[in-house]
Amino acid sequence: MKHNKFLIIAASLMLLSSFVASAHDSHTHSAPWQACESKQKSAQCSYTNGENDLFKGSCQMFSETLMCVRNQPIIHADAQGKKSDKLADKSVDSE
Repeated sequence: MKHNKFLIIAASLMLLSSFVASAHDSHTHSAPWQACESKQKSAQCSYTNGENDLFKGSCQMFSETLMCVRNQPIIHADAQGKKSDKLADKSVDSE
């Protein structure tokens, strides 16, 4: 009985630990740091990722290095295209 209880607890812990995800997973590119290379702490910054999504935020200090930390919603590249397409459609309609 004690053996079964131990197995259930161990299996539960393994299952729970497999679902842990970090909201701030490591960055795979240097854009957040490059966005703040010539800026001061708390300055506005922005950068794009490999899919041209736009990230806007402010420069914050991490390990003695400034990094652009997002503080606004991500502007997805496909959403930008749709928005500009709608604006183009309106300008054609108004002529």
